[in-house]
Amino acid sequence: MKDRIINGTIVLIQQKGFTFTLSDVAKQVAISKRTIYEHFTSKDDIVEHIVNRLILEIKEREQSIAEDEQLDVLQKIEQMLVCIPEEFAGLDMRLLSELQNAHYSQWQILDSFLKEEWTIMLELMKQGIEQGVIRNIHLPLFIELYLSAINQIYDPLSNLKDDMTMRDILQSVVDILLYGITTQQHIRG
Repeated sequence: MKDRIINGTIVLIQQKGFTFTLSDVAKQVAISKRTIYEHFTSKDDIVEHIVNRLILEIKEREQSIAEDEQLDVLQKIEQMLVCIPEEFAGLDMRLLSELQNAHYSQWQILDSFLKEEWTIMLELMKQGIEQGVIRNIHLPLFIELYLSAINQIYDPLSNLKDDMTMRDILQSVVDILLYGITTQQHIRG
């Protein structure tokens, strides 16, 4: 039942953002509010389960990418930097701002994960440097640049959100960070 409630809530988030109520969830899943309270203490509790599920799915996907022997190190890095579970990939970026404003504690869990969980990525980047496919750069600076770009997404005044999904923005950020803005013939040695 918990998964059913969580899945129904994700559908509501996709439709209305975080303005849903527990009554909306009950209606979406065709159960009573009392049934919801048998599994969750509050709307925040449901949102926290969704955030934790998102984090778990990202970790599992990252591990799968890291172990995929058909991908080279640069492909692994790129795929990991744009890694979002499919049910969240098409969401409007304004939802992150809504999450931050409406469910700050749950947003902090996601934000901490995004800032702190870099172990696999750092290993891949070090491999890329050793293999010569990535320049010898200051890796913590790369991470800060990536996170700064992602933090722009949280800004409710950002114009980026108007016509781009989460996946679109992440892919664009990664394209610029990994491949730069110059054409191939103008890249300096």
